[in-house]
Amino acid sequence: MRSHSKTVFGPLQWTNLVLLFSTVSVILITPAAGFPAQVLGGSLDSPVRIEVFSDFQCPSCRELYLDVMRRVLVEYSKQNKVCVIYHEFPLPTHQYSWEAARYAEAAGRLGQQKMLMVYDALYMNQSSWAQDGKLDAAISKVLSREDLQKLKKIMQDPGINAAIEKGVQLARQNRLNSTPTFFIYSGQRQLQKVEGRLTFVSLKQYLDRILQ
Repeated sequence: MRSHSKTVFGPLQWTNLVLLFSTVSVILITPAAGFPAQVLGGSLDSPVRIEVFSDFQCPSCRELYLDVMRRVLVEYSKQNKVCVIYHEFPLPTHQYSWEAARYAEAAGRLGQQKMLMVYDALYMNQSSWAQDGKLDAAISKVLSREDLQKLKKIMQDPGINAAIEKGVQLARQNRLNSTPTFFIYSGQRQLQKVEGRLTFVSLKQYLDRILQ
């Protein structure tokens, strides 16, 4: 398995990307069907849904989240135009990615706001904890001591590892072998599968077209 490091889709490449993936058919079990995943923003009833398979130690996943998905959350999810869902897909080649996923999965039980704070902390401080595994140091920058203690207690629940494993199984069912990979849906119809990074401008052009 691998993480993408240089694949970037610009505005001029997006048309070709649409044509390339227009015939892909991948069936995903959605959170509405009870499958573990984390809703970062937007209603599950939003007209468009983006489901991302991501690894916290993957540099391209970092760029996708910080440069693209956070803007989607602000410009589309707050208006319930796009629902953004993340699935944990820690790759075995990344030493600390599973543990990072445990922090994020547990943070989801503290509420969406604190979960997003933990996502931000993990991706913003990736270069540090990816070297030494000191995830507490990154998380303590955004959570109070009390909330961090709550988080650590939640992480002791065996259900945390089980939820991550189910995300990995879902990725394997869909024959995914790299991160980031994401799918764009309109209702139950899959519109696109994208592997690697892309610019926010490219994604915005596509979203605006299908939301018209």
